[in-house]
Amino acid sequence: MKTQMDHKPSNYRLLTTAILASGFSVMLSMVIALPSWAGDPFRASKPKAIGPEAQAAFELMFKQGNYPAATKQLNKALRTEAGDPLVQGLKASLAYMEQDYGSMQIYANKTRIAAQKIMESDPLRGHLYIGVSYLIEAGFVITTKGIVGGTPEALGLIQKQLDEIKAAQEIDPNDPELNLIKGYMDMLIASVLPLSDLEGALTSLRSSSPEYLKWRGIALGYRDAKKNDQALDAIDKALASAPNNPELNYLKGQILWAKDNLDEAKRHYRLALSKSKQLLPSLTKQINSECTTLTGTSCL
Repeated sequence: MKTQMDHKPSNYRLLTTAILASGFSVMLSMVIALPSWAGDPFRASKPKAIGPEAQAAFELMFKQGNYPAATKQLNKALRTEAGDPLVQGLKASLAYMEQDYGSMQIYANKTRIAAQKIMESDPLRGHLYIGVSYLIEAGFVITTKGIVGGTPEALGLIQKQLDEIKAAQEIDPNDPELNLIKGYMDMLIASVLPLSDLEGALTSLRSSSPEYLKWRGIALGYRDAKKNDQALDAIDKALASAPNNPELNYLKGQILWAKDNLDEAKRHYRLALSKSKQLLPSLTKQINSECTTLTGTSCL
């Protein structure tokens, strides 16, 4: 059955959010002293200090899938926790989704500056976030210059990013935050290169957290590999961890559609669109376009 679903833009959007932004989530602020140990979304033990405002913005975006509320919370975080790379990374990803590429580049640089400042106190995250800043910058280059014009420059930035990830791995290869970022990257590569080993690519994701991003990434990997039973199992686990995120309903709808379970697919598309006020307009338009193809009429 032919559909109008386009998986690669969805993967890249998630790359610039769950890879780019979520990777900036446990950074000790270099501007202010944090008042307490906020909840660490990556580590069940030995949690790291992050700003409570940044933590709230992170969960609104990735656990709740509520972008307007996340944007307001992020603006609040910028007033008190601007030195936290999580804040800068979230700003970069939102700028990308809003096609504000100038701001995307600015916040890539701010992410790198914040990461460089913590190299002495926390070299693993320093290397990790410097690497992620190069990835944001590579995304900016490809987006603004195109594949042909931007590839040579982007490849140089990607190599720098890979070098930084390798340096972080040498410090602690089992770090769940590092594995989340690396896992999404490996999964994305496996989804576009036919000879890549998907199960090997998903190894890092399986050692990552939080659950709602771990299983979402695994579901995406299996969806693109057309392993729909495994994809369905993974998305159900993601939804169990984040039942109110409409983007997860959207992904489940895609997987069910691929399995020819059309009634349930329609239900999950409509569940996603019932919370369209939480989503960015561009994503709402995309979901409705697919739902219209599936049902024969607009779902909004």
